[in-house]
Amino acid sequence: MRGKSPAFYNTDCMYLKKKEKIKPVFPKVIIILAMGFGFKLFFSCSPYSQSLIEINYNHIRVEGIDNSGRFMDYYNTTDTFYSDAVALKLTLSDTSMFYAVSYLSNALQAFSFWAVRADDISPAFIPRIKVTGIKVTTLLDINDSIKAGDDISGHILSSSSDNFVMYHNIEHAVSWLNGIQNYENSSIVLILKTSVKNTTARFDIVVTLENGDELLFTTSVFSIIES
Repeated sequence: MRGKSPAFYNTDCMYLKKKEKIKPVFPKVIIILAMGFGFKLFFSCSPYSQSLIEINYNHIRVEGIDNSGRFMDYYNTTDTFYSDAVALKLTLSDTSMFYAVSYLSNALQAFSFWAVRADDISPAFIPRIKVTGIKVTTLLDINDSIKAGDDISGHILSSSSDNFVMYHNIEHAVSWLNGIQNYENSSIVLILKTSVKNTTARFDIVVTLENGDELLFTTSVFSIIES
C-alpha cells in the first residue's frame, strides 16, 4: 500500500461508496411492516378494541315483576302486585336486524386479526336514534286523586336492570336507554311510588324517539293485593 499513488486511493474510495449505495433496503421494509402488524395486533388484543354496533329501537315490551321482597326479583314476571310494590320492566329492542349488518361490516374489517385475540370480546350496542321521553298513563283509578287517563310519569321512579339500590326519576331511565348496552336490547325498571287503592291496575307506556316515532305498549290487567 506504501507505493500506491493518490489516484489509486481515489479509485478505491469511489469503489467503496458505490458498494454502500447498493446496500439492500428489503430488511428495512420487513421491519417497518412487522412494526405495523405488531401495533395492529396489540390493539386487536386490547379490551378497548370492543366493537360498537348501532341499533334501532323498534320494539317495546312491558312486564310486571316481583317487587315484594327486600330486593327486586328482576327475572320473575308477575301479574299480581302488592298495593305498594308495583314494578314494571320495560324492554326496548331492535328486531329489524339493522344491527346485524353493522356487526358484519365490523367483523369483515377485523377478520384477519380475530383469530389471534387473547379472548373473545363481545360487541357493545348503542342506539342510533335516541329516546327523548317516557310517558306512563294509568288506565284505571289508582286512588281518589289519581284517576284513569292521568299521566302518572311524575309518580314513577326508575332503575337500571343491574342496580336496585339507587332509584332515580324517569329522566334517568331515558339516559340509561341511550347509553352503551351489552345486548341489542335494553331494559329498565319503572317503580310506582304511590300505593294503589284499587283492586286492579293497568298502564299505557309510550316511549318517544328523537325522530318523532312512538313505541306504545298497553299492559295486561294486574291484580292488586293490599299490603
